[in-house]
Amino acid sequence: MTDTDKCEVLKTVEGIPEVLFKIIVVGEASVGKSCIMVRAVKDEYKDNYEVTVGAESSTFFIKINGNIVQLQIWDTAGMEKFRSMIKVFFAGSHCALLVYDITRKETFEKLDVWLSMLKETTTPDIKIVLVGNKKDNDKERQVTYEQGKQYEQQNGLFDFVETSAKTGEGVINTFIKVAKALFAEKQHVNSKDEGDTKKLEQAKPKKKGCC
Repeated sequence: MTDTDKCEVLKTVEGIPEVLFKIIVVGEASVGKSCIMVRAVKDEYKDNYEVTVGAESSTFFIKINGNIVQLQIWDTAGMEKFRSMIKVFFAGSHCALLVYDITRKETFEKLDVWLSMLKETTTPDIKIVLVGNKKDNDKERQVTYEQGKQYEQQNGLFDFVETSAKTGEGVINTFIKVAKALFAEKQHVNSKDEGDTKKLEQAKPKKKGCC
């Protein structure tokens, strides 16, 4: 998948999408996880959200080279008392957004806790994107861009971005990049499977006639 691929974010979809991927959004409370999901899905923002209990889901549709891809986005609770409850929602995830607040260093320092939870409950091939949110409040920044980039590299994560759910900066592009990467990977696997099937068919001994 390249930057030249044709992508279109869809508000409504007729029929059944060709592909569905599950995305989970994790991190400490009040880092903006709900805001990120709502910004992506509805392109809206509000300052106050009720605390997420357990998890809430929504859908994001994108057309990639004519193929409709559905992202099922799960916004999970960040409060410690809900952690044992939310692990069940991690299963089957193709990608995780690991979110911290650039204006609250303690949320960055808790990333290891969330990363460990992800590694315990998901498959090794999950794509993890580190997201430094609230970029619009740069004057109160406590975590530098370089610190975020270093964390991504040290932990072998898929990507690192800084976003602002308030202004929308970086949010939709992050989901588009994830969708393109997951779709490209699925296409590669499908092509390989088709190739392997053809090889098996060709390798089968031909039946000989009885005479």
